[in-house]
Amino acid sequence: MKTLYFVTVNDYKLTEAKEYLKGTSIRLEPVKFEIQEILHLNLDDIVRDKCIKAYQKIRLPCVVEHGGLYIKALHELPGGLSKVVWDNLKGQLCKLIPEGQSRSAEARSVIGYCDGKRIRLYTGATKGKVAEAARGDYIFQWDPIFIPTGETRTYAELGLSGKAKYSQAAKGWRELSRSIDSTESLDPKDKTNHVVRAST
Repeated sequence: MKTLYFVTVNDYKLTEAKEYLKGTSIRLEPVKFEIQEILHLNLDDIVRDKCIKAYQKIRLPCVVEHGGLYIKALHELPGGLSKVVWDNLKGQLCKLIPEGQSRSAEARSVIGYCDGKRIRLYTGATKGKVAEAARGDYIFQWDPIFIPTGETRTYAELGLSGKAKYSQAAKGWRELSRSIDSTESLDPKDKTNHVVRAST
């Protein structure tokens, strides 16, 4: 069993990550520390920066996570700024898509791992669409407006157990788990950045 320190103040993220890692060789130890995030559209850049700040704080092998909603009609905005946009607009975000245009969207999540020698990124993505209006009781950021492909319900209506079947974060965490289990991919002599992507 490998212990990784998950640096976050978001209880939803912690609960979901622990759920997604059940049955793996990873044990998450939460560290409540609020990282000052950079404002950027690119998730990889945000997560690399968060990794560095997290490791500088605790000096232990750590992980961070950041997600974004990429809406086709809005030229893939809000992307890495999704948290900021959702915190200010909430369900009004649905109304930004012009009438008659595609409501297609992709939810992405990037998990960042840092041990002080290298940063590794693990990305999960789930295709879907933006609902006409916010729906559901599981209010984790923009979960009330995202409907994964193959569903008619939003993440917020599905709840954690239903969301887990489609979750972009779950895909990212699974890639991290596979990497941790591979001695080759986490060779301590390898100090390079590495990116692994898991799509829908």
